[in-house]
Amino acid sequence: MPRTVEKPEALALLAENRRLLLDGGDGCIMCALVRRAPEAAERLAENVHGVALLDRFGSRPGHAIVIAKPHIEETTALGWPMYAELQRLAYEASAAIERVLAPARTFVAVLGASEQLPMSFPHFHIHVLPVFERDERARPAHVFSWSSGVLVYEDDEARALAARLRAAWPEP
Repeated sequence: MPRTVEKPEALALLAENRRLLLDGGDGCIMCALVRRAPEAAERLAENVHGVALLDRFGSRPGHAIVIAKPHIEETTALGWPMYAELQRLAYEASAAIERVLAPARTFVAVLGASEQLPMSFPHFHIHVLPVFERDERARPAHVFSWSSGVLVYEDDEARALAARLRAAWPEP
């Protein structure tokens, strides 16, 4: 089970992860995640336009992200065919999460910022979040925040959960 850390520690871990993925340089963390996806412990699936990964800094167990392979910031710049294929990955991630983790519901959302922020990135991506609670903690404003802490996976934990999700991935 991943450990839960508070937001300040999560931000420090995220900054360190960014430094390692970008080899100390500048650039887009999402592009770096796409580049390393084929060998990543958290890889779930991919298609020609995107990659689905277990979010290493998620708000719920099984939180996945679908990242566009090219660096595109605006939804409308994707074009319909690419957008549809990215949404297909989000749909497939939802199906796998429901099969493996049996959440009360699953939220799917396109979030992000128009500029680099500590917790958001200007690169098109989709969040797929299982929601297990049925009370106030299931409200979107709570689910899409780090107010209850952040789950941080070790490689073995990410690898094990990703394997379970890949095994439950629907056929295209």
